[in-house]
Amino acid sequence: MSVDSYLELFTTLFGWAFYGVLWDVLVGTGIVYLPFLGILIDNWREPAEGGEFGTVTGLSLRRMEIELFIALLVVVLAGQPAALTPLNAGTLSYSPIPTLGNPAPPDATVAAPQSTYGSSGFTGSPATVNIPVWWYAVLAMTSGFNHAVVEGLPAASDLRTFEQQARLATIADPRLRQEVSDFFSECYVPARSKYQAERPATAAVNATLATYGEDDPDWMGSHVYRSTAGYYDSLRPSKQIPGWAYDPARDTEYDPASPPTWGKPTCKEWWEDGAQGLRKQLMDEADATSAGFSGLVVAVAPTLAGEQQQDAVTRTVLNNAPPAWSSNDLVANNTGTTGLLGTAENLVKGGLAAGGVLTASALFSVTMTAVLQALPMVQALMLLGVYALLPLVVVLSRYSLSMMVIGAMAIFTIKFWSVLWYLAMWVDQNLIQSMYPDVNVFLQIFANPGEHDVKRMLLNMITTSLYLGLPLLWSGMMAWAGVKVGRSISAVAGEFTQRGQDAGRQGGGIGKAVAARAGRR
Repeated sequence: MSVDSYLELFTTLFGWAFYGVLWDVLVGTGIVYLPFLGILIDNWREPAEGGEFGTVTGLSLRRMEIELFIALLVVVLAGQPAALTPLNAGTLSYSPIPTLGNPAPPDATVAAPQSTYGSSGFTGSPATVNIPVWWYAVLAMTSGFNHAVVEGLPAASDLRTFEQQARLATIADPRLRQEVSDFFSECYVPARSKYQAERPATAAVNATLATYGEDDPDWMGSHVYRSTAGYYDSLRPSKQIPGWAYDPARDTEYDPASPPTWGKPTCKEWWEDGAQGLRKQLMDEADATSAGFSGLVVAVAPTLAGEQQQDAVTRTVLNNAPPAWSSNDLVANNTGTTGLLGTAENLVKGGLAAGGVLTASALFSVTMTAVLQALPMVQALMLLGVYALLPLVVVLSRYSLSMMVIGAMAIFTIKFWSVLWYLAMWVDQNLIQSMYPDVNVFLQIFANPGEHDVKRMLLNMITTSLYLGLPLLWSGMMAWAGVKVGRSISAVAGEFTQRGQDAGRQGGGIGKAVAARAGRR
């Protein structure tokens, strides 16, 4: 039997274990017999109050027979835990939805939960729990139905995982952060200034811009600066760079007789070197701070060239941890951070951001991430409560058939939320692909904060409303159906009772006629 979350593996067992404990208490205290006493009293009192003399006995007897039979049937099917339908921990399993980071996740079981549930929390779950036949059939039908629906729906591309991982990719190593700032001030700023002054429009530069985008010169790893003569190939830092060996052919400003501790590579070498280049370090840092992020980029955009995939990883890290000029208090956008003017500027920008679209977009994104993580847990805990409290509902309903159907619909409604969440995820992924049809644009914009915030806020609002709104809508629709089904079953039971009453009256009438004839004789 399949469940819909890691936590539900254990809440299912605990819920039905609590069911058994509560049912035993009801049996031990004799509460389970009170509905039978109520049936006997009602079926004696009501006919006696409203029936004709001579019909009371037959009417009471017929009604008692029908209601006691229904009550006993409900007790056997939906009240008493049965050894015929044991819920075994070995039969429960959860099949996680494949993601970009884990395209083939292993199935989780109670023995191998693939989580801290069952090992650090929710420990001691029973290996086998006996549950009533009716509720076991409801669980089996619901689980099979949900699994079949999800299997029939199209696969989702899970682009939200990429967005979440992209937000985690940053520079945690302070030494690497300092090296990035040094490269920014020693290489990027001079190259950018030269490009702005010269505005080269050669065929090679135009071809590079056509391949890597018009915004290529706006970041440190620009292909224009790396491939155009006179930029990164000739620019070198003004100080020694730790980790780079001295090269007499390159570092000609030093005396070979007394070489320096470290050398000064060209900016092209400093960025591109496959062993210790800055790009290589940034990609390793991305994988360290956001596990496997570079692999996610390949999974999202397998058709892009290797250079563009590496650019996407590197630009994401730099956007999350922007470099600053190490020679003064100017950040990447040449904005002053000190003095009265800088303070006023920061206050204005902070106020605009706090009340603007950027903050709203970030808020919705954080809210949605928390909601997506919490919803399966809420579902599992609600099901635990439903399972545990069912014995009281069974007894307080006086063992009615309508209670069985409405209870089954309640369990089915809550468990079907998993299908609705998968549907919401599928819609969300397709909305992302529709709004960002160019994969390269998606990698550069969607994963990096501050770009197209209105569009991203719209996406987050729609997704949040789908994840919360669809279960609410579904639960409301099932409530309507449940009320109607309950009334229909009550009407059918009323028909049976009416037939019993008619039979009782007819029997009483026959008895009176026989007695009258005997008296005349």
